[in-house]
Amino acid sequence: MANIAIVGAGLLGRLMAWQLSLACNEHNNAHQISLYDQDAIDGQQSAAYTAAGLLTPYGESLSCEPELVAMGEAALAMWPELLGELTSPVDFQAHGSICVSHRADQGDYERFTRHISLQYPQAQLQLLSKSELAKQAPALAERFENGAYLQGEGCIDNHQLLNALASALKANDTVNWHEQTQVLAVSPFQVRTDSGTKQFDLVIDCRGIGASAIHSRASANADTNIEDQGALPMLRPVRGEVIRVYAPEVELSLPVRLMHPRYKLYIAPKANHEYVIGATEIESGATGKVTVQSALELLSALYSLHPGFAEAQIIEQLSHSRPAFADNRPQARSQSGLIQLNGLYRHGYLLAPVMLATGLHLVAQQINTAKSSKSSKSVPPAFFESLYADT
Repeated sequence: MANIAIVGAGLLGRLMAWQLSLACNEHNNAHQISLYDQDAIDGQQSAAYTAAGLLTPYGESLSCEPELVAMGEAALAMWPELLGELTSPVDFQAHGSICVSHRADQGDYERFTRHISLQYPQAQLQLLSKSELAKQAPALAERFENGAYLQGEGCIDNHQLLNALASALKANDTVNWHEQTQVLAVSPFQVRTDSGTKQFDLVIDCRGIGASAIHSRASANADTNIEDQGALPMLRPVRGEVIRVYAPEVELSLPVRLMHPRYKLYIAPKANHEYVIGATEIESGATGKVTVQSALELLSALYSLHPGFAEAQIIEQLSHSRPAFADNRPQARSQSGLIQLNGLYRHGYLLAPVMLATGLHLVAQQINTAKSSKSSKSVPPAFFESLYADT
């Protein structure tokens, strides 16, 4: 029997806990999984909740390395099998994405399309005329003269996924979920909270920005004798803001990327005429509400896409800090008794399946009875190696 702690119940922590709990059931192992998080089970204070759930490896390719694009391609193919193991439905589509620009940003649009054509021919980029855009995305043809269509890209409903994972975990008696619990320190084989220190056979740290050295010191400031060995000094916060609206007069079924001089803007369609627009990208760990400047820019961009957004109702304005290392690449660290998975930056949903497979691979090295994800067969070993970081 292995006693495993997972610290952090955002996207990656939930995925790890869920897959390990499935392994327990399949192999009749009496493993016990303790899941710790400072948030409630609904996860509404997490970066995973604030995200839009875009799955657009080529759309992100201007600002990330080719290796991360390749990981995104692999992860996108892994999502359907993962979602098929859940009992609750989660909206997922990979029918493509659209990129458009206003006349003032046409230069950026042309640079983007040239980049995709030259660097990623497998993306099967299609340059659309106005009439072709009207067939592919009729709602955009009124205000745009052309567009670019990227096959295979898509999005996932992040709120539905977090809820589905919560339901699966709550239904599994091998998982003990410690919600609204402040973790003061993480170290090999140990998790320390306000109620004391507990011993485990393995600790998996998925705290996101909570694992940064600054946040770790803040959590432990009541007791200067606490040392968080899981703190990551090089981890930095990058603030992102999104706005969710209800727009019954707009019909968009594909994610849309809008060229913008300041931000990487996108609109992600959700069920029932809801849309998420994001995301600002600010090098700051400031918490709080969406700023006036960000709200103005996001909503102005939204309205510029379609006149129907003028009467849209604002449902939520959300902001959160995303964890990033200096090179904006995720990292997987492993030592005896402690695995750390972090640094997903703005690519959480895009890269999560690959990080999950990497995490399960590392768990299997420490606990022999742990299974690998079924979908991890599609992950090249080189991906695992490139994600490993020295501890």
